[in-house]
Amino acid sequence: MEFNHFTNTLCAQLLPLFSEGTQINIQSIEKNNGVHMDALIIHEPNINISPTIYLEDYYQLYSDGMSIDELCHIIYDVFLEARLNHSINPEIFTDYEQAKNNLTFQLLNYEKNKSRLSHIPHIRYLDLAIVFSCVFRMENAETASILIRTEHLELWNKSFDDVKKQAFDNTPRLLPAYIQPIMDVIQDLLNKNHSLSAEFMLPLEEGAPSLYVLTNETQTYGASCMLYPNLLAEFADELASDLYILPSSIHEVLLLPTTARDSDDELRHVVQTVNDNQLPLTQQLSDCVYYYSRASHTLSL
Repeated sequence: MEFNHFTNTLCAQLLPLFSEGTQINIQSIEKNNGVHMDALIIHEPNINISPTIYLEDYYQLYSDGMSIDELCHIIYDVFLEARLNHSINPEIFTDYEQAKNNLTFQLLNYEKNKSRLSHIPHIRYLDLAIVFSCVFRMENAETASILIRTEHLELWNKSFDDVKKQAFDNTPRLLPAYIQPIMDVIQDLLNKNHSLSAEFMLPLEEGAPSLYVLTNETQTYGASCMLYPNLLAEFADELASDLYILPSSIHEVLLLPTTARDSDDELRHVVQTVNDNQLPLTQQLSDCVYYYSRASHTLSL
């Protein structure tokens, strides 16, 4: 069954599972790096917010042999787990005085998002773009975010500088950074997912420098932590070393202590290989490697 036929059939079979008056639509949503993904938008009566359920993975399950009926019940359970059972007050976003304390910034690749950035207030930084969003914590412990566009500044009657300053003040407080040795991160993954092979815990070569993961407490758009004031400076001073920063995804970066800048090409090849072969395009940040200098307190390509 072709994808379009699959989505139409899925919607038709899902609808009877919901209360009368529910509307189910398919919407193409532009994601990071110019990727468009089809998603289910389920509007229940008198509720103005709905989880977004992307369909590509479900289509793959269907292609692998799962029936439409099984998929409908899985999607229904996913929806019930993520949904809110009441509307939210739109003023938490439309009223700037309520929205301003939820403004944050995040990093995207500039060239891969160039088209959509024409409608999104941003700051160019190296090969990246700093963009802004409004992040809300929901009662079900989920978060919802709205990317700030030019029309939002007009709605709020606020300048770009106002929003930028607020977001830069908020983000380290709302999304605190943390740094962990990568082997601790891998061990945590093994502890949470016992199906992972213990062979995943490969020992580092003797004498190899330690590698650290930098992200935020939600592990979402955590690459932005590398712009937090003084964070790289303090960590580099703690290690008494300059740092290579490998953009492993939009959600985290890897910090590699180094005493000499002599392996950029090799590290860049590693990043490009991971992006090409292992990381979905929607999660990719950059093919470049960044360098933090203790002497100049600068981040560069």
